[in-house]
Order: sequence, then C-alpha cells, then structure tokens
Amino acid sequence: MNMKSSLLILVLGTGFSGMALADCEIKISVLEAKIATAQAHGNTAKVAGLQKSLAQVKANCTDDAKLVRAQEKVAKQEAKVAKAQAEVAEAQADLSAAQAAGNSKKIAKYQKKLLEEQADLKEARADLAKAKAELAALS
Repeated sequence: MNMKSSLLILVLGTGFSGMALADCEIKISVLEAKIATAQAHGNTAKVAGLQKSLAQVKANCTDDAKLVRAQEKVAKQEAKVAKAQAEVAEAQADLSAAQAAGNSKKIAKYQKKLLEEQADLKEARADLAKAKAELAALS
C-alpha cells in the first residue's frame, strides 16, 4: 500500500471529529514523505525547505494551538452575528420610519435591504454554529 492510500484510509477512517485531530499527523506524514523523495533525488534545497516546513508544522500544529484557533474563530463569528443583528435592527428601523412617512419608494428600498440583512444574519449564524461544532470536536 502506498503513502497516498494510507493517508486516504487514515482520513476516511477517522470520521469528521477525528479529522481535526488527525490533521497534524497527516501534514507531518506528507512532509516526511516529500522529504524522503527529495533526499532520494538529491535535491538538497528542497529538502531544506521541506524540513523548515516540517519544523513549523510540528511547532504550531498542536492540539492546544488548534483549540486556541477554534476559540478565536468562534469569537470572530460571534462578532459577525452581533454586527449582522445590528444591521437587521437598523434596516427594520429604517423600514418603520419609511412606513410611518408613507414613502412607498423608501418602503420598497428598506424591505429589500431588510431581506438582505436577514439573509446575512442567517449565514452568520450558520457559520457560528459550524465554528462551535468544530470547537466542540476539539474539546
């Protein structure tokens, strides 16, 4: 069985939550295989570059680092949801003002804007749910 087949089996066999944990091991395995190939072909410059990459992956690709990145992603998505909620509220206020004034052009404009802002909010909430699921898989 070759390296690609082994990696494919590893990835497919780990399931969704295990993929996050296997990610570092996969990156390391791939880099080690590339280093071996470069060494076999006498490509010292490529070996040096790949070894530098491998050292960076080993230093930065830890479960703790992944957990911190996942927490940061959740915080970022929470901020996006809060901003989207504020924009929805603003669009609703604009629509209410246009309705109170009886301005049909502005009513149509703000109805459209409100629908767009609500769609953005829905997307932001979905992204937040995904980020929280990824964080939960690491915890």
